[in-house]
This record gives sequence, C-alpha cells and structure tokens, in this order.
Amino acid sequence: METLPKSEIKAITKLLKVQDEATLRLLEEQFKTFDIKTLKEINTEISPDDIELQRNFLELIFRIKRGRLKNDFSKWSKNPLSDLEDGVFLIAMFANPLLDIDYYSKLLTTWANSISNNLKKIKLSTDPTSIINEINHFLFMELGFKGNKDDFYDSENSFIDKVIEKKLGNPILLSMIYLFVTKRIGLSFTGVNMPAHFLIQYKDVFEPIFIDPFNQGEIITKSVCQERIKTLKLTWQEDYLSSPTNKQIIVRMLQNLINIYHNKEEFQLKEHLEDYVNLIKRG
Repeated sequence: METLPKSEIKAITKLLKVQDEATLRLLEEQFKTFDIKTLKEINTEISPDDIELQRNFLELIFRIKRGRLKNDFSKWSKNPLSDLEDGVFLIAMFANPLLDIDYYSKLLTTWANSISNNLKKIKLSTDPTSIINEINHFLFMELGFKGNKDDFYDSENSFIDKVIEKKLGNPILLSMIYLFVTKRIGLSFTGVNMPAHFLIQYKDVFEPIFIDPFNQGEIITKSVCQERIKTLKLTWQEDYLSSPTNKQIIVRMLQNLINIYHNKEEFQLKEHLEDYVNLIKRG
C-alpha cells in the first residue's frame, strides 16, 4: 500500500477525537485496509501527551488485530509447513499490534551470524559441548539473556519482542530464541516438552544433550530432568523428553498466557487466547 499523504494522516487523527460510534466504525473499517507501516505513521502523528487520542487509536487497532489473529492462527495451524517462528510472532502481535516483525527477525539473524563466526574460530568446532558453550556465552554473557526469576508470571515473558528488548523471559521464550538463532546456523537443536519447565536438546550422534536456557544454558542430564519431575509430584514418563510439534509449542505458550490472564482476572484477554487455542487444535 502506498504511503498516505501527511494531510490525510492528520485528518484521520482528528477523526479519532470524535466520540461518535458511526465515525469510529468508519475509521475501523478504513484501518482494516491499512498495513502496519501506515498504522505506525498514524500512531507517530499522535502526540504522546494526548492520552485520550492514544487510547482511542489503540483500542481500534487492538480490536482489529485481535479479530484478524483468529484468521491468522487458523491459517497457520492448517498449513503443514507453518514455521514455528511465525507462530511465536503471531502471539507477540496479540500484545503489540504494531509489531515490526522484520526488525526482530533481522536481529535474530545478526546474532546467528555472530555465533557462526565465533564457532569458526574455536578449535573443537564439531564438539557438541564446545558448540553449546559458545552459543551460551554469546546469548547469556554477551547479550545478557536470563530467566525472569523475580517476576516469572509477568505476561511480557511470553512475547518475543519484549523478551528481546528486556533480555528477560520464561523458559519457553528463551528456548525459542535459542532455537531460532541456532536454526539459522543449521544446528540440530529441538524443543523438549518437559512439564512446567521447557528445555531444548542438542541431538548429538551418541545421545541428546539437554540444555536449560532459563538458567543461562545450563547443561543437564536425564537424571536431573527426572529429579525435577519428582519435585512436581509427577510420575516419570519418557515422553517428557520428547520433541513437541510446532502446534504443541504454540498452544503451550498460549496456555501460559491464559493462566496468567485468568489469575489477573483479565477474562476478556483470556477468552481471545482460548479462541486461538481452539482454532489451532481444530486445524
């Protein structure tokens, strides 16, 4: 879509101030035809001091985007080739409808290139432990990612853009960043669907190596995994170390948010996410 003239953007911001339902419905229909770039230009034109105007604009955008996400999740779930990263960014758009996905995707690529260059310099470039140590050093020491232990149930721990910005996240989001970066390098890392605490594994020739991104890439053994299950008062099942499908990962991420919003009594947000989960399961 072509960029709107400045005069038209100014006219739209004036209409947002009108407290008339018919006008707001008209604007909503118009906004549905705009791309993210155009909506961001309109948002930029609104003064940060104009709280009411900001609120009116965001209410419209959230209403439009959360409705669109139903279709987006439905399409994503029905496509057998759907990419996990696309699903994770769809979740982020629930909280940030003006999300610049391209910016964060390029950032992940930049980090992957840095790790790839670092791996070429190490002596044992095919040794699994050396590879994991190099990745861990970059993500957790240089970039500073870590688990948000002080506010584990903060909803922002579940949105990839917020996790990238704050360098804080929950186990599954930090695992996603680990997976997306290593996938760009062509390394064979996969998720591990452990209850309560998502992990990743490196598929070595001999046996998998389990890694905990929430604890800055700590390498753990199967016996440690079994001990963690004991503390949850669950009976050990070998399936706990299985690699989940992309759909299972996205549903788990959405379910985490559903639980958070339920506990905060934000039931409208919870219902939106439950709709998305049902769509994915049906897909």
